[in-house]
Amino acid sequence: MARKIMLLSALMLLPILWLAGAEGREITLRARVEKWGQLPVRFEIQGQALPEGVSAADFAITGQAGGWESASQHPFSCGVEAVEATDGGWALVPSRFPEKLIYVRQLAVSCADHPQLDFTLEDVGQILTETVDDFALVEAYESRLSAHVYMPDAGGPLPLVLVFHGYGDTDNLLTYRTAVAWAEPDSQAVRPCVVMAPTIIDTFYASEIARSRIYEGIMGQIDAWIAEGAVDADRVYVMGNSFGGMASFEIAEAYPDRFAAILALCPALNYSARGAAGLAGLTDIPVTIAQAENDETIPSEVGRGAAEALRAAGNGNVNLRIYTDAEMNACGAVHGREQVYSFHHVELAVMEDEAYAQWLFSQSRK
Repeated sequence: MARKIMLLSALMLLPILWLAGAEGREITLRARVEKWGQLPVRFEIQGQALPEGVSAADFAITGQAGGWESASQHPFSCGVEAVEATDGGWALVPSRFPEKLIYVRQLAVSCADHPQLDFTLEDVGQILTETVDDFALVEAYESRLSAHVYMPDAGGPLPLVLVFHGYGDTDNLLTYRTAVAWAEPDSQAVRPCVVMAPTIIDTFYASEIARSRIYEGIMGQIDAWIAEGAVDADRVYVMGNSFGGMASFEIAEAYPDRFAAILALCPALNYSARGAAGLAGLTDIPVTIAQAENDETIPSEVGRGAAEALRAAGNGNVNLRIYTDAEMNACGAVHGREQVYSFHHVELAVMEDEAYAQWLFSQSRK
């Protein structure tokens, strides 16, 4: 009878012990923007001890994720690379995460033998993302300007890289590395620069009038930094992917004496008659265009046509790089519109190739 009472007491105590292990925890998710976008790289749990003998093999990560402009969800799972005790808690390192964090709708970390260690995305108190958190938000209501800006501590005047995102990619620091890469410590050590990444909502991107107004706001802000001595007026560069490539050409056409170089990735000039027609005026700005041969979204003929139009207008400094299917596969892209990393994502190749950065920063208006 006494043994039964002790067993019953122990069973009643289990939920209390579980709650004691879970309550009072503070969970931080550390993320990094890699070539695939924002990915979780470490979960840090404070206020809870890691039981002895627990290993990475005891954990499972599962969840549901959506996609770009998609309401549907699909399941995913992820392995665990390491788990370790820390001062005041423990930490878990996932294997390469299979989804962009911005697309994750549900996430659960579970430990079969120690359920008190379980947690979900809702339990995460803060998300810290390397380099992204060093950007500040700059806004100007009059011009509808909203931009993430990285301003280094290095003394100016410094080059500036203006980065336009694609249509719908308003999480412009988290979706890919086109902006963040320039602000990362290794890049800044070699090429210190100001990075400006405007955020343009879909309705504004679809309006030529709204885009022009935003361009005015961007140039006004750049002029202010030039006047302050923070930005070098002769080394202002513009780049972008897809609609961002289109915007890069449009703003350079509107302000042809202001930019030292254009780096356009799969530019969506087939959506801008003004932008395509204005190429004839870009005779003095060095231009590099990169695109996949079988881009599913913007035909590669658009990029080729832009290069031909620039050369026909007398621009003698035009580079065109067309990537083969094999090259895109090697970068991690898979052909097909439904793919998360389709051939439209030529930035997978460009942002990992040092030659583009060297070319861009070698350009100057003087």
